[in-house]
Amino acid sequence: MTQPAPDQQSSAPSKVRGAVDWLWSLTKARLPGVALAFLVGTVGAILFIWLRAPLPIFLGALALCMVASIARLPVLRPMSLSGPMRMVLGVAVGSAFTPALLERAEELALSLALIVPFSAAITWIGYLFYRHIARFDAPTAFFGSVPGGLNDMVAMAETAGANERAVTLMSATRMVLILFLVPLYIQFTSGTDVGGAVIETIHVWEMRLIDMAVIVGLGVGGWWLGSKLGIAGAAIVGPMILSAIVHAFGWTTAKVPTELLILSQLTLGILLGAQFRGVTMREFSTTIVWGLAFSVILIGISIAVAWFVSEWTGANKISVLFAYAPGGQAELNLLALILQLDVAFIALHHLLRVAAVIIGAQIVFRLNPSWRTRKANDDAKGAVKTGATGGTHDGRRLSEESAEDSGDR
Repeated sequence: MTQPAPDQQSSAPSKVRGAVDWLWSLTKARLPGVALAFLVGTVGAILFIWLRAPLPIFLGALALCMVASIARLPVLRPMSLSGPMRMVLGVAVGSAFTPALLERAEELALSLALIVPFSAAITWIGYLFYRHIARFDAPTAFFGSVPGGLNDMVAMAETAGANERAVTLMSATRMVLILFLVPLYIQFTSGTDVGGAVIETIHVWEMRLIDMAVIVGLGVGGWWLGSKLGIAGAAIVGPMILSAIVHAFGWTTAKVPTELLILSQLTLGILLGAQFRGVTMREFSTTIVWGLAFSVILIGISIAVAWFVSEWTGANKISVLFAYAPGGQAELNLLALILQLDVAFIALHHLLRVAAVIIGAQIVFRLNPSWRTRKANDDAKGAVKTGATGGTHDGRRLSEESAEDSGDR
């Protein structure tokens, strides 16, 4: 039998070693920036705890990391932890589903029936605002106004010739402002002590080994299944669905430990706050200011609609507001867990919202072939310009960095 050549025998181990070396060099290069981000985030969390601010760990980390990134401190987002932390959160949210949820089918159906038209309406309002008041081009105005599915919106925006950087900043501004203002609104209107809210589940040292194995299995298995099925946000949605099924049927009572949920709060706050790295004064005075203005309008609409839905269905007003607030799915579910709201009710609405806006955005994108034509023309002009100057435009590089940074959404 012919023996493989020595270089063929060693090719596989060499590739593995090469991959490990590349991964280590990448990790080593990012480690100081990530460590600084965690230091800044921890200081922010401690400061907000001392101030008794609403949801101090998450919002404290978010606020100080956002300030640090805008101030151009070398903070880097811990992207390698994004998926695992969302996986943990997905399992935790899924564990809130119980057989009792079926008894509320009518209430759920009424509220869920409105989430799709609500999402379509605020997208249309956002498009009109960004297109005719802020004067953005049509594809940028549209994708910047879609309330969810940031990864998909940035990808489609790039294909449509939109300003991906502006789309990312509009969406990030919307999520940050909603996550800050909604808890403040709740604290000052309902009397709920949001500043003292803590997650109460089980401590890691109190867990049984079988429950630990179940939590890991639900997380990893759900993430893998979600990825195989091509589900948007597979890292959180897959584990959430799998965890919801086994908990709703009463097959397990395993809960995610408190310590892991606290780490999730800190990490998600850092991930969201540090994505403003590299923002210029021009972007702040235009894109972000317009994003803030529309976000205020959006919060007002959400409060009004939530009041109407609550009166109509009899559902808890705070839970309905969290269900209709068009912020980040992971972050709002996390805040719902901390505040001990109706997590299953809220999570179902966000699942439907994200699925609806992704499908709807794809339909709008396909119905506007002129956007793709414009992209082709822009690429042709860009190629000529690059060939003449030997360089690329800084704005394009910033857009690509933002799209890469938004990969956890």
